[in-house]
Amino acid sequence: MTDDSQPPSYGPPPGQGPYQGQPPQYDQGQPPQYGPPPPPPYGQPQYGQPQYGQPQYGQQPYQTGPYGQPYQPGPFGQPQRFGPQVDPKLIRPRMRWIAVVWGLALLCVLAGVGLFVGGVFNTVTAAAPSKTFAAGESVTVPLDPADKPAVYLSSTGQVHYTCRIDGGPGQAKLAKVSGTETVSEGATKWQLILVVNAPAKGDYQLTCATQEPSNARFGVGRDLVASAGGLVGGVAALVVIPGLGVLAAIITTIMVVTRRSSHRKRLASGG
Repeated sequence: MTDDSQPPSYGPPPGQGPYQGQPPQYDQGQPPQYGPPPPPPYGQPQYGQPQYGQPQYGQQPYQTGPYGQPYQPGPFGQPQRFGPQVDPKLIRPRMRWIAVVWGLALLCVLAGVGLFVGGVFNTVTAAAPSKTFAAGESVTVPLDPADKPAVYLSSTGQVHYTCRIDGGPGQAKLAKVSGTETVSEGATKWQLILVVNAPAKGDYQLTCATQEPSNARFGVGRDLVASAGGLVGGVAALVVIPGLGVLAAIITTIMVVTRRSSHRKRLASGG
């Protein structure tokens, strides 16, 4: 008895090579993708991804203002006016008052300077000798203790002198002065040499001489200290009068400016 059964076959089916089946099908041209998907091409909208980088200029649509009107820039640099305009001619008090008070202040300054110069001149004039005589002469002069009488000498060179005083209601005395005080009267320069201490007002006889021959002259005037009253008054006038004038001008200016501002506001509000 024969066994007609076939043994099991191994390998490919008959008529085919070692492996003639179809390989696994993949997306041809695209390798397998791993990780996050690549970004879409430029120009396509992206969704779900935040946008980074520089803002795009020149591609924004033209913006319009409210209610569909084109956007118009504001009038920058143009002055803005608030409230109604007020005619300056209607504002009181007028600005001319400021000019008036400053003109008066200038006059006060000039007056102060004039009084000061006058005080200096009067001081020199009062101190300068009113009675003069040559060396070796005797003169009778009225003296008043209240005037602080003094003896002056004018000489082109240095001289040695002597003086005496007689007469009067009482015995008067001569006293030398310390320091050098001079008074100029025109081209003549007088030097204070003695003060007269008279006991009372009256007429006194004064005699002065020099030891050497000279063209020296003597004179009777007033002490510079006694004549300084006019100078003090001149200084006071120089400081006080211009100061009051300028102060009054400043106060008036402030008042005019303040009142004009208040009046302008009242006119603007219809008052």
